[in-house]
Amino acid sequence: MLKKRKVSFYQFVALVTLYTVGSTILVVPGSMAANSKQDAWIAATIGVGAGLLLVWLYSAVGNHFPNQNLIELNETLLGKWLGKTVSLVFIFFTLTSCSQVVFYLGNFLLSEIMPETPMIWIHILFMIVVVTGVRLGIESLARCAEILFPFFIILFIILILSTFPQIKANNIQPVLETGMKPIVWSALVFLSIASLTLIALLVVFPAYVNNWKEMRKAFFIGHFIGGLIMVMIITLSIFVLGPFHTARYLYPSYELARRATIGNFLERIEAILEVMWLFSLYIKTSLYFYATVLGLGQMFKLKDYRPLTFPIGMMIVILSVSVYPNFTYQQKWDTLTWVPYILTIGFFYPVLLLVVAIFRKNHLARVKK
Repeated sequence: MLKKRKVSFYQFVALVTLYTVGSTILVVPGSMAANSKQDAWIAATIGVGAGLLLVWLYSAVGNHFPNQNLIELNETLLGKWLGKTVSLVFIFFTLTSCSQVVFYLGNFLLSEIMPETPMIWIHILFMIVVVTGVRLGIESLARCAEILFPFFIILFIILILSTFPQIKANNIQPVLETGMKPIVWSALVFLSIASLTLIALLVVFPAYVNNWKEMRKAFFIGHFIGGLIMVMIITLSIFVLGPFHTARYLYPSYELARRATIGNFLERIEAILEVMWLFSLYIKTSLYFYATVLGLGQMFKLKDYRPLTFPIGMMIVILSVSVYPNFTYQQKWDTLTWVPYILTIGFFYPVLLLVVAIFRKNHLARVKK
């Protein structure tokens, strides 16, 4: 394989933050408001706290074998054949998730901005940029995130400030009216998209970062910033649009940006959200794609993963227009299938690896004695 390139502290914070926001900024607010209504902000806050516990879990897995990524770790802990089988399941997850994220991009641009453009061409153009970035390597993707991150934060601050005049405090009342069950489910929905998918970053962390012990802090900081951004977006959506309209709109955060205004002269600044989302979505798609091609390369002992980028990129374009056959299927998948699916990949799977790693180290320690 290629020589391992390293990612700095700030670059990893930027990668994790943009990855966390990714598709979450457009997909999650409506789903959470549909379940917990005006209490969606409480569910999002709970989700951020639980997400930090997941980051601890992923860091603990990497802590046992800091020089190996997830694909290498599977074979070390589970053996050659079982490890390869589990790696194949994980790669299938990153491949399909990448195609789903590309679908969300095309669906959003098609429905809100470019209704006459064929979706397949949107996906092709976007994947050309993704493939180019991944071929340049993780170091180039990290530098890209480092450059985009300050602009993302500036645009986010402008969006927040411009929506303040539209706030209606009554929209968030009464608090806890829906009860705890819908809040817990909404928090799980938040986790399923914003936090549990972070397991894909174990292909990068800790093997491809500088001073992995310090990078654990970067992991926590990046996810906390991304989670805080999402809590603020969801809270503002409830304050400005109200729980009913937040649940009704397909992309409530985009509608929130459309209603933003500053001093009655700066209006319709939804382009800010579009740029923010494209920044974060590019990073999330690229990391999914990188995990897929690097994982396949390591599984089959290739010297270089780059020859896989074009064929896998074409496969993702094809999957992206067929992964959701229709809107009904998408709704059922996102509400009924996705949560248990990602819980298996993002929680039970790393817990299994952690238990095996601890048991193996304890066994080796007893043997040495």
